[in-house]
Amino acid sequence: MIDSGQIVFTGNENFSSDITAHRLKTHPNNGPAATRIGLTGLNYGYKIFPNVNISVVIRKYIVLFRDFETQMKTLPAFNLNDVRKIDPDFHRQQLSDWLDRGYIKSLTGGYYLLADTQVDESTLFMLANQIYEPSYISRESALAYYLVIPESVLGVTSVSSRKTKMFDSEWGRLSYRSIKPSLMFGYQVIEKNKMIKYKIANLEKAVLDYLYWNPNIESDTDLDGLRWNKEQLGSLENSTLFWKYLNIYNSKALEYKADLMMEYIHA
Repeated sequence: MIDSGQIVFTGNENFSSDITAHRLKTHPNNGPAATRIGLTGLNYGYKIFPNVNISVVIRKYIVLFRDFETQMKTLPAFNLNDVRKIDPDFHRQQLSDWLDRGYIKSLTGGYYLLADTQVDESTLFMLANQIYEPSYISRESALAYYLVIPESVLGVTSVSSRKTKMFDSEWGRLSYRSIKPSLMFGYQVIEKNKMIKYKIANLEKAVLDYLYWNPNIESDTDLDGLRWNKEQLGSLENSTLFWKYLNIYNSKALEYKADLMMEYIHA
């Protein structure tokens, strides 16, 4: 991983073979101009410094990554398309090279993070929103967030108007359940700071989303098995939003599950 301190190399790096120029520009009056170095070091055409001391090449390589790092720090995660908005000639092989060297790390779904990015729950929620849009955090992850379920959730559960999808990452599985576009409501935007913000279902919507997709809830005994925190759910009975949302679903099966839940809360 590269940090702001001293850069240490083992001497085994093959910089001279994997650092190449974007292209050679020709000035109409002065002949060939100097090689331009963009965000990428690869174009598989011309070597940047084929006959120059390796220490010079290393310094150029670090400058190249530093430029990339500075511009990517404004994004929580990035993919190849994000990079090419800054440098249209960027070669995808450069990402693989930086990944191998530990300068960046792979998230999932073709997204990457800078190696020094710290990933906590809020960051992971934001990344889950970004990787598969439009979506919002709901179901188990949202219920854990509101302390309705006792255990932490490995990965992140979301809802999307796109097709059902799952991505595996080193932080667990990111799962998205498909819902009709007309049911993409009932979430709020949580802003932790200028860099971290995400969409998450409010309590009423998280409960209904969970019940909607859970076919195994047929009695109050099934709800007992979930070990939900009744105190956290107590406000739902008098919540106008809960009943309003339930009507929008227009589902008899969901209405039945909601009635079971009310019985469970008062049991």
